Amino acid sequence: MKNSARYQTVIEIIDHILQNSSVPCDRLLADYFRQRRFIGSHDRRFIVDDVYAILRYWPILSYYQPHPNGRQAVLWYLHITSPDSPASLKEIFTGERYGPLPLTSQEQLGLETVLPSQWPVWAQALTPEWLWPYCQDSFGDKAVPEMQALNQPVGFDVRVNTLKTNRSAILTKLAQGQLAAQPTPYSPLGIRFAQRQALQNHELYKNGYLEVQDEGSQLISLLTDARPGMRVLDMCAGAGGKTLALAAAMENKGTLIATDVHEWRLKKARERLRKAGVNNVECRHLGDHWLKRQRGRFDRVLVDAPCSGTGTWRRNPDMKLRFQLSDLQELLQKQLDILTTAAAMVKPGGRLVYATCSVLKAENQDQTEHFLKANPEFFLKDVEGIWADVFTSCCPTNDKTLQLTPARHQTDGFFISIFEKKANL
Repeated sequence: MKNSARYQTVIEIIDHILQNSSVPCDRLLADYFRQRRFIGSHDRRFIVDDVYAILRYWPILSYYQPHPNGRQAVLWYLHITSPDSPASLKEIFTGERYGPLPLTSQEQLGLETVLPSQWPVWAQALTPEWLWPYCQDSFGDKAVPEMQALNQPVGFDVRVNTLKTNRSAILTKLAQGQLAAQPTPYSPLGIRFAQRQALQNHELYKNGYLEVQDEGSQLISLLTDARPGMRVLDMCAGAGGKTLALAAAMENKGTLIATDVHEWRLKKARERLRKAGVNNVECRHLGDHWLKRQRGRFDRVLVDAPCSGTGTWRRNPDMKLRFQLSDLQELLQKQLDILTTAAAMVKPGGRLVYATCSVLKAENQDQTEHFLKANPEFFLKDVEGIWADVFTSCCPTNDKTLQLTPARHQTDGFFISIFEKKANL
């Protein structure tokens, strides 16, 4: 496939993403290629890389061309990334051999000299304009490099299932199979590949020895400090990534209940739990009547709250197209509602763990403060102290809460605050 035909495919996919804004990009790409198996693997990689690059550049593209379509997005992306090569655009926009139609005179006149130094600061940070004040509130004068780091290509992390093996054994096995990997710097259970791996058919993955999980997510699970024999509630379990890690930390001993409002997610979780050899987990579709009977019964309650997902932009750059101010406002209220419900499930002396995959202070530190003001029976635990109990490495923060970011920790952007319920209630 020639470059011109590849870029025509990119145009079609971008238009498809814009027309199906509620569907994640990776799912749309998988469906697109499944219906076009004639597109070879080398061409698929080129197309996917460019689609994701264009989505990362979207704030800049929309600065020059408000609400661009697929053709406009590709045209401006190529012009911005190769401003000194106008001839290359004509070689791509030829209209020949399945390539994009030639540039119109209007399009050629519209391509101005592009100087990154002239971009507004929110465009330099590759962040939607409306979200920029929240980013500044989160990171201050470091907001630009912090947000830029959320738009870099990402490595690929997995977690070793300690119910079946250990990290040293897996690293040896991977080396024997000539798969280059390194231990993650913070999580004692993590392994990092430089690039995404197709592990779905690998024996270690198929047999439940490995689970795909970013190091940041692993740290959240470990800092929950779920121990054998405890009664633990994973309140927003989703497809069970953190549930699996909690079960391994509990050594299959005690009771771990995974709940979610979506039954289809729990179905996926059950399949993963079975493969991993987990037998102390009960998956339960969340219902108010059941929750009311669980008040004050849990040693640990983990709330991996619905959030903006800004911390996962490295993997999901399409989210910045979909996420709007009204979505953030709705999420902030939902997070507080879930925390209020979860707080009632914690026994005296137990802990409530609040986590997001967001880098926004509004969803993280501010929500922590709101909760503490509304719930005086809880106090904030020092993450650094819990880190010392769980890990042998040095804690990467001196704050009582922990905000992970790609710029500082090479993980996705995760946040955690840990509340303990006073024992003398």
